[in-house]
Amino acid sequence: MDHEMGYRNMLAVEELASQGKLTVTHKGARSFDFAQYALLSRMAWLTADWPLDKAAKEKHMLPRTYASGWLKIAIDWGMTLPQSMDELVAIGNEPRNPKREQLAYNRIGKIAKKLESAGLVKCLRKGNVQRKNNAVWLLTIGTPEENAEVEAYVRQHMYL
Repeated sequence: MDHEMGYRNMLAVEELASQGKLTVTHKGARSFDFAQYALLSRMAWLTADWPLDKAAKEKHMLPRTYASGWLKIAIDWGMTLPQSMDELVAIGNEPRNPKREQLAYNRIGKIAKKLESAGLVKCLRKGNVQRKNNAVWLLTIGTPEENAEVEAYVRQHMYL
């Protein structure tokens, strides 16, 4: 049975959560971090599983690799919705909310940094505003061996 993309990645995220890997230290105590869980889950759903299935291979998808940028997630989560119409600015013929987008980038970026410190994501390429390309994030949600295997595959296919 062929599941939607990201299904097996999501199972890996659930496993990490159950092992207490998605935590934040607050007042000296470690507790579950919903923000890290939400971001890692969203990235997991939006990326191809490892090992790649036939369909993903045919589409030349990269496993566990998120390169769609924070704006996509911010929009998915309703973080850029305006409180009032005067927040909107026409950018490339579409109404955008630069102020809220910036706040969303900052918030999501901070969460990503926590995931990176925890060793759950790895930045393979920094984003570049001038070139209009997003950062490339590798989800390191498997065993160390599996993560090394996925990274080698991605680097080989991305020419990194």
